[in-house]
Amino acid sequence: MLLYESEVPIMKKTLIAYFTRTGITKKLAEDTAKQTGADLFAIEPVKEHSSSYLICVGQAKLENLQNARPAIKAKPQNLQDYDTIVVMFPIWWFTCPNIILTFLEENDLSGKTVIPVCTYGSSGKGSSEKAMTAVCKDATFKPCIEATGLKDKAVAAIAAVIEEA
Repeated sequence: MLLYESEVPIMKKTLIAYFTRTGITKKLAEDTAKQTGADLFAIEPVKEHSSSYLICVGQAKLENLQNARPAIKAKPQNLQDYDTIVVMFPIWWFTCPNIILTFLEENDLSGKTVIPVCTYGSSGKGSSEKAMTAVCKDATFKPCIEATGLKDKAVAAIAAVIEEA
C-alpha cells in the first residue's frame, strides 16, 4: 500500500525513431523496442534514395555538401507524450543522414532526452553528435551510442541508457 503519492513510480515513455536503408538499423530498433517496451516510428523520406550503394553514397555526399533537408513522409503522433526519444540511424558520409536533421528540426523536442544511436560499416559516429545538437538546442542529448561496435550487446547497452534517462 502506498502512503504517499510521491511513492508512485514515474513511468517514462520512450519513442524509438529510426531511419534505415538496408534494414540493419530497423532490426536494431525493433529489437530494442521489444526489450524496452518503447514505441517505434520509421523516419521515411518522401523521395527514396537509390538502392544502388554507390549512387546512394553520392546522393548522401551531395545532401551534406548542399546542407539539404530531405522531406519526411509523416511526423510521429503524440510526440508530446514521450519523455525520451531514441534516434537511430546509419552513418552516411561520416555523419548522420540529413533526414535525421530534418526530423530534429521539424519536431519540437524541447525538454526531452534524445539518445542518438548509430550503425556503420567502418567510419564510427563521425560528426553526428555535433550536427544533431546544432539543430536541436532545446533537448538534452546523451552521448551517441555506436551500436556497431557493441555487436550483440547493443540492445542491452541502449536499454540501459534508456532506463537511466
